[in-house]
Amino acid sequence: MKQKLLKITLVLTLGLFAISCSPGGADFIDELDLVYTNYDVSYDFQSKSTYSLPDKVVLITDDFIGGEPGDEPEYLDPKYGNLILSSIRSNMNDLGYTEVNSSVNPDLIILPSVSQTDKIYYYYDWWYWSWFYPGWGPGWGWWYPGYYPPTITRYRTGTLLMQMTDPNAIDETEKVPVLWTGIFNGLIEGSENSINNRVNASINQAFDQSPYLAK
Repeated sequence: MKQKLLKITLVLTLGLFAISCSPGGADFIDELDLVYTNYDVSYDFQSKSTYSLPDKVVLITDDFIGGEPGDEPEYLDPKYGNLILSSIRSNMNDLGYTEVNSSVNPDLIILPSVSQTDKIYYYYDWWYWSWFYPGWGPGWGWWYPGYYPPTITRYRTGTLLMQMTDPNAIDETEKVPVLWTGIFNGLIEGSENSINNRVNASINQAFDQSPYLAK
C-alpha cells in the first residue's frame, strides 16, 4: 500500500535568507552549505555502545513508493555513498562506539539518504529501508521524541539526511524513534573533488556540534 509523503517547511530559512541577501549573493556552492542537527534531549546516548550502518546510501525521490517487502530502492553512486558511510563510521568510532552487523541487535542504527528531488520529506516512505532495518514490518514510520522534525525551506537537490534510530525502542504504533538528525543542504552538488571535501567537512561538523553523542 502506498504511503503518502508529508512535506516539511523548515528552520534553516533565516540562515539561507541572510546569505541570499548578502551583496552579490554566494559565489560558490559551499557558501550555501548548512549543517543542521537536532536530538532527543532525554535520550541517554552514553549508555549505548554499538551501532550499525547500511552498506549503501538510499536515494529519495518525490515519487510515492509502493514496493513489496524485499524490494530495494535506488542508491547513491558508490563513489559518493562510500565516502559518506566512511565519514560517518570514522566519527562514530572516534566517539567511542563499536560498529556491529544489524543482525546482532545494535544499540543504534544510522540511516543515511540523499534526496534526488528539490523537496524534502521527514516522513518519506519507510519502505526505503525495508531491505536493511531489522524486524521491519508494513506500517512502520518515524517519530521524533523530544524535538520537532527537521525542516528546511530553500532546499536543494543532493541534500544528505542522516537519522540515528534505536531499533530496540519501537513503540506500540510501530514508529521508529529518530534520536538524532543531521541535514546537509545541497551537499551532493558540484565537482567530484568539491563534493568529497564538503562531505567530509559537513559530516565532521555535524558530529562536532553534537557533543552529547560522545561516550
